[in-house]
Amino acid sequence: MKNDRINDYEKILSAAVDNGYKIISMEDYIGVKNSTDKLLILRHDIDYTSKANLMMFEIEKKYNARASYYFRKQTVDAELIFLIKEYGGEASLHFETIADYIREHNITNREQLFKTDFKNQCLDILKQDLIQLRKRFQIKCSTIASHGATENRLVGIHNNYLTEDVNIYGFLDIKLEAYQKEFISHIGEYISDTVIEENGGFRYGKHPISVIENGVSPLLFLTHPSHWLYNNRQIFKKIIKVMVYGNSFFNDKFTRI
Repeated sequence: MKNDRINDYEKILSAAVDNGYKIISMEDYIGVKNSTDKLLILRHDIDYTSKANLMMFEIEKKYNARASYYFRKQTVDAELIFLIKEYGGEASLHFETIADYIREHNITNREQLFKTDFKNQCLDILKQDLIQLRKRFQIKCSTIASHGATENRLVGIHNNYLTEDVNIYGFLDIKLEAYQKEFISHIGEYISDTVIEENGGFRYGKHPISVIENGVSPLLFLTHPSHWLYNNRQIFKKIIKVMVYGNSFFNDKFTRI
């Protein structure tokens, strides 16, 4: 099992630069007007604490690249956020408000969830989470990204259900949620990483370098840094899961955008 893909990440950024791409964050992209540049939009979902988080950031600095880092409340890394802010990248929230609500209220199915006032309550919570994150780090959080948790799979509803109506953006003081359908529709190619055991580490089977070499723009590249550097404990857990469930464990049955 390959447990270190960090060098592969650098090769992707190097290929982008060699092929004339400008590497930007999600926040940068929403400010782009009629650009003729080839654009690679970098997004990192910080699902877990990992040495790879900082390692990928350091690689990006070598290539004058900017990226968006979305932190869950339990993965907030003050030191890294300050570095991202100082460098000119974007640090923001990887929210899972509905999942938290489901967990806290012991909800087991969709029907039970929709009997509650969960949407309004969750929007109020999300607003406060953003206010606190902005105040703590003096960051904008102009864009945010929904996290997919087990609880969402349980009831079949994404956390970004809260932001499907863009009229709520003003209430949250945001400019974009990362899975907004209109935004995604303007992306030339959307590539997401996954565990190395599935499709060679890329969810939809396309390797970023091949897409870069074809000149596709804008190209949105989503990574989860914990997929790029496994510690011994993570490797052991993966081996056990494969032994128990087989490789089918890594096939995500929950519909993704």
